[in-house]
Amino acid sequence: MNNKKIKIVWLCAFSNKSIRSHLSFSWWYWGNMLRRALGMKQHVDYAVWDTNALAEMKHYTDKVELHVVVPHSGIAKIHEFEDSGIFYHVFWHESDIITEKIKRKLNLRSEKSFPKNRKTIARLINKIQPDIVHVIGIENKFHSMSVLDIPKDIPVIAQLQTLVNDPRFKASCGVSEKEYAYNSEMEKRILMRADYIGTQVTRFREIIAKEIKPDAIFVDTSLALSEPVIQEEVKKEFDFVYFAADISKAADLAIEAFGVAYKDKPDITLDIIGGYSSELKSSLDHRISELGIGDNVTFEGKLTTHDDVMRQIRKSRFALLPLKIDLVSGTIRESMACGLPVVSTITPATPNLNKKRECVLLSEMGNHKAMAQNMLRLVENPEYANLLRENCLHTTNERITNKEIVEDYVSTYYNCLRDFNQKNRG
Repeated sequence: MNNKKIKIVWLCAFSNKSIRSHLSFSWWYWGNMLRRALGMKQHVDYAVWDTNALAEMKHYTDKVELHVVVPHSGIAKIHEFEDSGIFYHVFWHESDIITEKIKRKLNLRSEKSFPKNRKTIARLINKIQPDIVHVIGIENKFHSMSVLDIPKDIPVIAQLQTLVNDPRFKASCGVSEKEYAYNSEMEKRILMRADYIGTQVTRFREIIAKEIKPDAIFVDTSLALSEPVIQEEVKKEFDFVYFAADISKAADLAIEAFGVAYKDKPDITLDIIGGYSSELKSSLDHRISELGIGDNVTFEGKLTTHDDVMRQIRKSRFALLPLKIDLVSGTIRESMACGLPVVSTITPATPNLNKKRECVLLSEMGNHKAMAQNMLRLVENPEYANLLRENCLHTTNERITNKEIVEDYVSTYYNCLRDFNQKNRG
């Protein structure tokens, strides 16, 4: 590897306790401490893969000068600071503006959306003058659309978390045709601008090469989603847990399957962790009432830190994690790392979790009866459940580590920069 230190910008969106400790929140934030009671979004950890990657990147500051450019709600100015050799540039999140919320509701966004975010990001990139920009999570348009403003002499790596243009995403995303058309078109433009596309998902590569960018150059980078094995014994308070940053992902499917299993086992319990809108909560409460399972289902709401979530899920014996859009979710990996056997749905990727040994019980999405039968298999057969628990821990131990993932990032930056310079030398 070349010994020259290179300058990288991560353009991403995340929050954690450490970054929040460096921020001074505006009067607007402190004046809205009732937002939790009103069901509004709070400042909590999200996008843990960025936090995981940053924990490893601090070991590579001799090779990479990393600048993290990230929007954050509730602040009134740009906060710039250095922590463990990494430079942070945190700016006010334009989505705080009520007009942006209205635009989303009314589907009024365009290719010129998020002008304040984009102007700020463009100014920061111009000041930093990076060798490469690595945009992580391009489905979040409030920061990823800034890729369209980056000068062509700065190479861009677009890191995929999902692919909106995957037909499977369209079938399961639950948004209007107009909103889907906007999201998919903006994703296409971002991918067309990107010099390199980071994904290990064969399906995504095939769709992009066939439908969007035939000359796409792919790199084998992935999100830092590996979790350390946690074998600490915790008193079990629930049978099943469903959790997500936003439970609109698939809590409805979990509740339907739980309702079927409840008919055979009326003493089982379900713990639901994650944020939700008042409209969603009302809809779920109505369905729970119809199923007669209100005394058996607990809502924890959105917990503040990722550690809080991990502590809470370990209070359950099993994880109930149906998927609609994700090929494999981080919540499944997190559950396995905590020794929770998982009940989920069949996607193009979830069967791979059982490739070496059985860890996850799978059924077709929407087949609530089959999912309920898998739940009952775990509840009624402790020996089988314990075997799956051991398999989950074993499989987690074999998984690539976040250290190895970030090591690949650093190698990829040097390789991409070398390739880009060779192509543009003439």
